[in-house]
This record gives sequence, C-alpha cells and structure tokens, in this order.
Amino acid sequence: MNRHVVLRAVKLLVFAVAAVASNLSLFSQPRPVSLCIVDTKSVRAGDYDPPAGPFATGMYEQLAGSRLRDGSKLHITVFPASLQPDIVPEVQRLRCFWVLQLWYEPYADGYVFPQTQPRGARFDRLLFTLWNGSTRKVIGSGSRFVSLREPQLAPYASFRQQILKTLNQLR
Repeated sequence: MNRHVVLRAVKLLVFAVAAVASNLSLFSQPRPVSLCIVDTKSVRAGDYDPPAGPFATGMYEQLAGSRLRDGSKLHITVFPASLQPDIVPEVQRLRCFWVLQLWYEPYADGYVFPQTQPRGARFDRLLFTLWNGSTRKVIGSGSRFVSLREPQLAPYASFRQQILKTLNQLR
C-alpha cells in the first residue's frame, strides 16, 4: 500500500476519534441545576426596590456562579417578591426545578427562636425553604436572625452552605 495513502488514513482516523471524543465529553458534562429564588411578600408590604426584594437579591449574590460537587452549575432565576398564593403559579410558569423561598418575620414579643438572642436584642428572623418545583416537597429549611437596622445582619452565607449541602446530597 502506498505510504501516502496509509498516512492519510491514519490522520483521518485520528481526526474521527478526536471528534467523537469531544462530542462525548459535551454529553457527559453535568447539566445545569435550575433554581428559582423568591421573597415571600406579606400582604402589608408595599413594592420592593429592587422588585425581587432584598433577601432574594442577597441570596442570588451568594449563590451566583456556584457549582455543585459534580460540577453542575446553578442556573438561577430570581422573580419579583410575591404573595404566597402567587408563588406556585409562577414556579410552574417558569418551570423551576428547585425553589428557594424566603420569608422575613419582624421581631414580635413572645417569639420563640431556635437560637438564643443576645440579652435586650430585638432581631428579626429570616426563614427559607428549599423545595421541588413540581412535587412541592420540601428538601431543606432554616432560619436565622436578621437585622435591617444598624449594624445590619444577614444570614446569606449560612443559608448558602445549607442550600448547597442539600443540593449536593441529591446529586
């Protein structure tokens, strides 16, 4: 066989193997994980600035660019703060796979917090639930102190750890 023909056949074979291998690596990459974030608005609350609400915005900033242990990237959608009855229809419309729902509760006498408050302090509370958008099954939840007054206190980093840990356990 002509040496030139054999060399050309080997080059074509190498090219074909490389093309197949690169296509396989594209298919083997982990798919992004869809996560919607929403601030649950109380009936008394007016419009928020930004419309998503400060807590959804804060959680977005904490989670943006995050990857799960398997390399999956979070694809995050933040929608405007909403009343509780409006959340599920929006989750369905947006086809959110996972939903991070946040609630702000102002301080009220008689609250029993799972955390001990410093004596004389009057902290508000921020709660979250992480749930499946189609089944509505809650897979994670938590609450922490929050203060919108000086000095400001927000539990975003703590919530981020809990959320990523929960999502990693499901992968």
